[in-house]
Amino acid sequence: MEQNARGYVQDSCTALNEAKNCLTNALQTVERDENRQRIQASLQAVENALNECGSTASILEQV
Repeated sequence: MEQNARGYVQDSCTALNEAKNCLTNALQTVERDENRQRIQASLQAVENALNECGSTASILEQV
């Protein structure tokens, strides 16, 4: 059965959470400061996307 919009958004939130966990793990192992900064910037972008995704999922649950 094909998913609806809510299912796809929930899948996206799950994938973003996994990306967040991976980037957090990467911060634990990175050695170079310039790479740490890039990973932190990526992590911030993923967290922002995750917040938006969560808001969208909440709205879709109400409809």
